[in-house]
Amino acid sequence: MILVSIFILAILVRFYNFPNRVTFWSEQARSLIVAGNYLEEPSLLGQEYFRVNSFGHKLFASALFNYSLVPLLLLSKFDPIPITAYFALLNIFSGFALYYVVLKIFKHKEIAAFSLILFLFNNYMIYHSLFIWILDYLPILGVLLIYLFYNYFKTGRIRFVFLLGIASGLSFGLEYFYLFTAIPILGYIIYRAKKKILSVLIFGLGAILGNLPMVVFDARHDFYHVRTFFQFFMDTLEGNSGGNITYYQFLHLWPLLALLSGYLLFLLYKNNKILAFVALVIYVALNIRSPLVSFKSAVGMPVGMVTQNVDDASKIIAQDANGDFNVAEVLDFDKRAYVFRYYLQFKYDKEPLDEVSYQNPGFLYVLSEKDYNFGKSDVWEINAGGPYKISLLTDVGQGHAVYKMQK
Repeated sequence: MILVSIFILAILVRFYNFPNRVTFWSEQARSLIVAGNYLEEPSLLGQEYFRVNSFGHKLFASALFNYSLVPLLLLSKFDPIPITAYFALLNIFSGFALYYVVLKIFKHKEIAAFSLILFLFNNYMIYHSLFIWILDYLPILGVLLIYLFYNYFKTGRIRFVFLLGIASGLSFGLEYFYLFTAIPILGYIIYRAKKKILSVLIFGLGAILGNLPMVVFDARHDFYHVRTFFQFFMDTLEGNSGGNITYYQFLHLWPLLALLSGYLLFLLYKNNKILAFVALVIYVALNIRSPLVSFKSAVGMPVGMVTQNVDDASKIIAQDANGDFNVAEVLDFDKRAYVFRYYLQFKYDKEPLDEVSYQNPGFLYVLSEKDYNFGKSDVWEINAGGPYKISLLTDVGQGHAVYKMQK
């Protein structure tokens, strides 16, 4: 009954008012665009990061993430809300997988239940349940890594070395910072194994299989990923990469943190049950009231806008567009309006010009605040083809609008 109650509460926390809480913006649209393009032209190249090295070469993630989105696109008929629901359910499944692993390790239901609650009601886990992102796969991979490492620790069997390699390859393909977790795992394998060279080779083989599209691409393109990543790593050491270390690069460690915290809470529970439950209630209350969690609106979307607003605006653009046109937005760093590009290309079959063709677009549809001063805009995408005659096309949510710009 406790597990059923936890499951129901986890569902409610994530799915209450779900359509209005889903975040679907630039990063999510870019992921689905790459996946949608695979339907026409499969590729070994995954989605590009927003980071480049000092030579201007872009970092790319594993194509496996975008390929995992392809069946979701087809099943949902290109609607991002059901696809987001898949990631919310995956997060809940990750929590219950953690429960099973913790129960297997400690043989105490209390530790497993505490770990489950700490994971499922963590504000970051709730937050990541409400949008599509490549790193949303890291928590379940983190659970898998705990399970495999524990089994290798207990048995020393070589098959777990191979499986740890596969899980590490998958994780590295999603987030390069996983390298700093893979190194100690491999170090322990070398320390533990009797046949050290063989174990390293087996781990490496598993890592190659787990990240196979990227490895094959490198073999065919002069090791582009290896060279680009190495240069970016050197740039980071020299302080020239422009990248910051942040929490989401370590989401694969969230299950381990929940496990350790669950064990500490169990120790408190053994000494003082009331205090342990009070601490747990306070934890859940603080996380649910976090700025990352809102039951009314989408965290990460412009204030007053929901996913359906963008869908409706895209439909109106598709109906209005005649001939060559392009789209832009001025609400954040993404001036090329990928969120419109996704809906227009895949849901409304009306593809705009590419991301650099703004010099003579015919028509330009721009998402902005309703009081935006286009005459003083410093956005290249707006100024490159101007001057324009500007008219209001449609309101978008509260305080935003799409403007139609033409010569």
